[in-house]
Amino acid sequence: MKNLNTRLLRFTKLLEFSVALCLMVAIVIAAGMALLDTTALVIAGDFQLEHFLSGVLTIVVAIEFVKMLLLHTPESVIEVLLYAVARQIIISHESAMENLIGVLAVAIIFIIRKYFSKSFQSAVGDE
Repeated sequence: MKNLNTRLLRFTKLLEFSVALCLMVAIVIAAGMALLDTTALVIAGDFQLEHFLSGVLTIVVAIEFVKMLLLHTPESVIEVLLYAVARQIIISHESAMENLIGVLAVAIIFIIRKYFSKSFQSAVGDE
């Protein structure tokens, strides 16, 4: 049974790595397409910073997600959440209340990052 568990664990790690690799390929393609799209928009005189930021910040969140898949640390999860919430605040044009909720979410993420991730690291380090 232990041998089966070990094999399944290896297989899931291989699947995670495969997903991360496929996602990296998609990120490179998306970055290239964003560059081409931005170049075409600049040449046509129709460049919009908001559209550009949306694409770039989506790519940044995807990169952080790949890091989370590969690193398996609480810090990498927190980074993904932080970038995702920050992207939503920057890109969306929501009400002031929804922006305030987003800012509070970022503040909570920073609090978790500062206080709880250190205690988690010391607990894991003791094992």
